[in-house]
Amino acid sequence: MSLRHFAAYLAQRFPPVNMGLFAVLFLTVWSVAKTGGAGGSFGWREVGGILATISFFFRLRVFDEIKDYAADALHHPQRVLQTGRVTLGQLQRLAWLGAVGELAWAGSLGPWAVGGWLLVLGYSLLMRYEFFVSTYLKPRLVLYAFSHLLIMPLLIHWLWISYRPEWPLPPRFFLLAALSLLGGFAFELARKIRAPEAERAGVDSYSRSIGYRGAIGAVLLVLLGGIVVQGVLLRQLQAGVWPFALLALLFALTLLVYLRATARPQEKLLRTAELLVSLFMLSSYLAIITAIAF
Repeated sequence: MSLRHFAAYLAQRFPPVNMGLFAVLFLTVWSVAKTGGAGGSFGWREVGGILATISFFFRLRVFDEIKDYAADALHHPQRVLQTGRVTLGQLQRLAWLGAVGELAWAGSLGPWAVGGWLLVLGYSLLMRYEFFVSTYLKPRLVLYAFSHLLIMPLLIHWLWISYRPEWPLPPRFFLLAALSLLGGFAFELARKIRAPEAERAGVDSYSRSIGYRGAIGAVLLVLLGGIVVQGVLLRQLQAGVWPFALLALLFALTLLVYLRATARPQEKLLRTAELLVSLFMLSSYLAIITAIAF
C-alpha cells in the first residue's frame, strides 16, 4: 500500500478533523479525571493516550468497512477502498498493529487500564459481528445505532480508569459518559437525515426510518438532553457564563436551520445543520477543557 493511496483513504474515510475530535475527547476525559487529583501535567504519556484513542476509532472505522464493503461497492464504487487502491487486508493489519500500541499504552498505566481496554475492545468485537443478530438489528436503524454508540461510555470508562483507578466511579464520570453518548447519538442522527429528493434505495437514513420530521425532532431532543447534562457538569466544574452562552447560541442556530429545513426540505440546509451539530459536540468538550484549565 502506497502512502499516497493511504493518505487518500484517510482523507475520504478518516480525515484529520476526525482525528482532532478524538484527541479533544481524550483531553476532555483526562482534564475531568485530573480534577480528582489524578495524574499530573501534560506529557508524553498523554501524547500516547491521544494516539491510542485515535487508533481505537480507526479500528472501528475498519470494522465498519468490513461490514459495509459489499453495499459500498454498489453505492459508492468511486471510494479508495472500493477501487482497490487500498485493501481490507491492509487496513486490518494497520488496525491491529494500532491495538498493540493501545495495549502498550494501557500497560504503562497499570492493570486497571488494561482491564478497561479489554472491556471496550471486547464490545467493539461484538459490534464488528453486529452482536451476532445482524438480521434482527439491521432493519431497526435506531436500535442498531444505539447498540453501537454504547461503545462511547465504555471508551470513556477505559480512559477514565487509566488515570483514576477507583470504585465506585464518581458522578462526574457518569456525566461525561452520558455527554459522549448523547453527543454521538445526535451526530449519528444528523448525518443520516436526507431531504426527500436525496433519498437513495439501499442507503439507510433516519428520515426514511422514523420520518423526516421525526428524525429532526429526535436530533433536537437528544441535543437538549446533552445541554442538560453539560449544564450539570459545567456547574460542578464552577464554569463561568460563557460556555452556557456559547452552547445556547449553537443550539439556537441549529434549531433555526432545522426549522427552515422542516418548512422547506433542502439537502444543503440539512448538511449545514449536521455541521452545527458537530460543532456543538466539539464545543461541549472544549468548554469543559477550558473551564478546568482557566
